[in-house]
Amino acid sequence: MDGLLTLIIIGILFAHVVLGIVLFTRGSRHWMLFAWIGLSGLVTLSALLPSDLLIAGKFGGGFFLMLWLIALIGYFGFLMIRDFSQTYSNPRLLNGWLIGVSVWAIAVIIGSIVSPTVPLGQMGWLAQTFNQPVLSSIVLIIGLFAVGAALLGIGFYLFYKALLPELANRALFWILTAATLLTSVVLTGSGSSFLIGIGLITQLMTVISVIYAKRNLRIFDIRGNLSQTLSSLLLMIITAMILFGAFYSVTGLNFQTRPQGLLWIAILSVGAAAFYVPLRLVVEFVMNRLLRLPIADAAHVSREYSQQVSQAVEMNSLAHAASTTLNRAMRLRRSGLMLVNGTDDEVMELLMVPGGSFGEDTKGKILSIPLKSKAYRVLARDHRPLMQFDLLFDPKFNDLTANTRESFIKLQMNIYVPIVMDNIMMGVLACGPKINDAALQKSEVELLITLAQQTGFALRNARLVADLQHLNASMRSLNRGLEEANKELAKLDSVKSDFVTIASHELRTPLAQIRGYTDIIDAVNEQGMLDQEQTNVLVGNLRKATERMEELISAMLDVSQLDVNAMDLRFTQTPPDTLLRMAIEPLTDAIKQRKLTLILRGVKGLPPLKADLQRLVQAFRNIIVNAIKFTPDGGRIDIAASLQPAQAKDGVDHILITIADTGVGIAPEHIDLIFKKFYRTYDPSLHSTGTYKFLGAGPGLGLTIAKGVIEAHAGRIWAESPGHSAENFPGTTFYVLLPINPPTETNRSLTFETNINKPRN
Repeated sequence: MDGLLTLIIIGILFAHVVLGIVLFTRGSRHWMLFAWIGLSGLVTLSALLPSDLLIAGKFGGGFFLMLWLIALIGYFGFLMIRDFSQTYSNPRLLNGWLIGVSVWAIAVIIGSIVSPTVPLGQMGWLAQTFNQPVLSSIVLIIGLFAVGAALLGIGFYLFYKALLPELANRALFWILTAATLLTSVVLTGSGSSFLIGIGLITQLMTVISVIYAKRNLRIFDIRGNLSQTLSSLLLMIITAMILFGAFYSVTGLNFQTRPQGLLWIAILSVGAAAFYVPLRLVVEFVMNRLLRLPIADAAHVSREYSQQVSQAVEMNSLAHAASTTLNRAMRLRRSGLMLVNGTDDEVMELLMVPGGSFGEDTKGKILSIPLKSKAYRVLARDHRPLMQFDLLFDPKFNDLTANTRESFIKLQMNIYVPIVMDNIMMGVLACGPKINDAALQKSEVELLITLAQQTGFALRNARLVADLQHLNASMRSLNRGLEEANKELAKLDSVKSDFVTIASHELRTPLAQIRGYTDIIDAVNEQGMLDQEQTNVLVGNLRKATERMEELISAMLDVSQLDVNAMDLRFTQTPPDTLLRMAIEPLTDAIKQRKLTLILRGVKGLPPLKADLQRLVQAFRNIIVNAIKFTPDGGRIDIAASLQPAQAKDGVDHILITIADTGVGIAPEHIDLIFKKFYRTYDPSLHSTGTYKFLGAGPGLGLTIAKGVIEAHAGRIWAESPGHSAENFPGTTFYVLLPINPPTETNRSLTFETNINKPRN
């Protein structure tokens, strides 16, 4: 036996060395743990001292072993109290413990010196103490009881003072470890080789437990594991009693005649029960893993679900996160999110949000539930879950329409849980059957109700985000509109400034001429020098100035009539040839002076137009004058007309007239602006007073009037140009499309702004 004990001691010493190396390699520099391992190692080494080794004739190896055991108990108490020092700082408790252990050790040493013999640690010394009491043995035993009680009392005191469950659990761990240590001390100091071996093994377990407690802030649940252990033990006892009764009944043994048989039955029953309990747990674990029968852990599922849905900020991502998490955590085949899309007087609509695991033929569709149905009352009024089985087979739900019932069947769900916030149903959390087709337990239904409530908070946040995104989009759209409006206002402001400049220049020139000529007439008349020829010249110049002013004022009046839709039109049959020639005839001299080439073609044989001849002549003349002004000397102007047959049976034929020049052209950004009042495509400071000069200009009303008159005839006008260039002269083409017979209600002009953005054919 001594040889076996030696092997056990060597193995335990090796384990101490390994523990120290592991602590060191893992970065632990806690000197108290290394001291704890070293002290335990000294106790183990002391067990190797031969029992017949005597110092001073009476101090054997057992005496030194007991001293090291006393030190081990004292140091354990020191570590336990220090472990709670951050929570319960009580120096008096620690000092009292160290003083008490020290007094005990000193008393044992003094008692051993005074005693004639010291049997401590020797074989049978405990029995000898009761037969022949020795002072050292009595002091050791009494001190062991006192210190052990104090150690356990300190542990329970720390347990009582714990304000947190984690601290209470830690105190229980120290109490159990203290009981284990005291047991190992009694066994190691017993003097029996067999018990010493068991005691040293128990002591090693204590060393490992202390290291575990000091290295981990949180330790395993003592009470939970203890409860599970006691439950298993109780189950084993009950099973053993049942097996004993069964074996006894089958064998028919008599306790009086066959006591050994009954003993064997008892042993067999206990052994079978000890084998059955863990085997049952293993079988349950394997079957649960294979058949997937366990009910989902509510705390785990709720935590995981809350984490996933709280991260979703958009509706589709919320539906995807909710469906994916439910399918995985609760082992469902499918699930999805439905939102209350609206409620009228008859039905409530539930919209299936994309992102869930609905069937392909149901994504984005709407489920309508009649307000008078039992299903609506259960979901929207009572806020209770609705089972698919009840919908299909419970007579209470027979009030559903055939279409609604068919829609529920297509969803292939198992339960519908209302999502309620502030006592209002916002949507429905739809969950399909489990993978193993097992029925939902009551606890799982309660869990789904909790998850639906969590979905409500996430759903409200997602809707707020959606509203904010919509608001931001609206704000961006409004900002873009404001920017465009500001640009337009800036352009209009510039147009107004240009108009003031142009109008003052246009009006000042004829006024200056009128005033100048009237002064000349007055001066010459006073001197009696005015003859008939001079009078004719002066009067002619005055007439030109007044005509120029009259044209400007007339243009402004025409524009004002367009603004208030007050221009009267008198329609007559007008040949296009006559119309265009009347527009060109007053411009013949200007065309010759500028050496321009004007060609008119395609107007012969066209059907007459029903139009106001005077107004259309005015419109085309303004367009041709515009071409003359922006075409350099020697340039070319082509005017062509063609018939455009109606594209529909009940449509109207049109005549398309194009006026193309070889002038400076128009920049693309100005194409839609040239028809606005007073708009000029160049700097008004470069304005020329010449009516038909190159780049000469008026107040910028000619094209505006032309557009208003043409649209008053139910026609359209637009311009096209490759761009603007005073060197390459890309030219501009104006298109005028007029109906041969305008609508009968067309008797007044339309405001020219109304159709400014009307698309072209």
